[in-house]
Amino acid sequence: MGFSAHACVTLESAPPCKGGAPKQTNLLPRSMMLIEQVFYVLTFVAGAFVGSFLNVVSDRLQSGESIFFGRSHCDKCRSPLSASELIPVFSFLFQKGKCRHCGNALSFYYLLSEILTGTLFVLAAAMVGVFGSTSMLPFMQWIYFVYLATALSLYVILFLSDMKYRILPDKVVIPAIVLTFLFIVFNFSFFAYFSYQQLSADAFGKYLIQAGFWQNQVLSAAKGVLFSLISASAIALFFLSLIKITRGRGMGGGDVKLGFLIGLFNGFPVNIIAIFVGFLSGALVSMVLVLLKKRGMKDTIAFGPFLIFGSVLSLVFGQQIFDWYIGLF
Repeated sequence: MGFSAHACVTLESAPPCKGGAPKQTNLLPRSMMLIEQVFYVLTFVAGAFVGSFLNVVSDRLQSGESIFFGRSHCDKCRSPLSASELIPVFSFLFQKGKCRHCGNALSFYYLLSEILTGTLFVLAAAMVGVFGSTSMLPFMQWIYFVYLATALSLYVILFLSDMKYRILPDKVVIPAIVLTFLFIVFNFSFFAYFSYQQLSADAFGKYLIQAGFWQNQVLSAAKGVLFSLISASAIALFFLSLIKITRGRGMGGGDVKLGFLIGLFNGFPVNIIAIFVGFLSGALVSMVLVLLKKRGMKDTIAFGPFLIFGSVLSLVFGQQIFDWYIGLF
């Protein structure tokens, strides 16, 4: 992404108290850790509520119902749901996965979307380090967190839509591409501005600017943006060529746009890892389904969820995987 969002808090232990007084060495770190844990729990809860809404969005994009208007209802009997039936995770568990009105089984996607989105929100907060951070740019961390949470929420809608309806709606993919591109531009612009302001604040920094150090840093960041755009386009063209070769079996235009989105979201070279993990996980699951006789050799499965899985996994571990692979040579 270009912006280093990983932050940690280093807490120095207090010196031992004199005169036999009880030591309070770990009191502050423990209290701060507890506060952070509470914040993470609240983040998961907020994400679970968002996830409940995202599942509705994935359904209503397909049915044509209004996304923001109209009460939530049972998919089978169409009975409006009360507030007690809309509590993420708990409502599903307390109702034993059944509608209180008609007794029909509720879709497992309700529970999946809530837990998945809550987990992704916690992941975003942990990666950015918004809780307990000593960063000199906390506002930038929060901007990055909001961006990540929004982008991952769009991923959840695409994941659910492809799983349930085998479609990756343009109404979600295209806004996600625009959002990611705008953040990349904003991130690059902020880096160029902030680094210049920092260097120009003292004589040595001004010397570095005159020596071309700042220009080289900005040029390097610009090359990273350019590589991301080129690699994203290459991924999309690769998917397009697969559609031509297979005559549209197992992959469609939505996958092409999703490939371009992943190329931008993960950035080069991590986006290559993301696509590889997507293909590998999709192939492994397909093999398992064939062995279990759940699918035939000619059957296809939704490919989008595996690409999204690869993108999220690479967001966390992609650079480590890439460094490990390069280290083999």
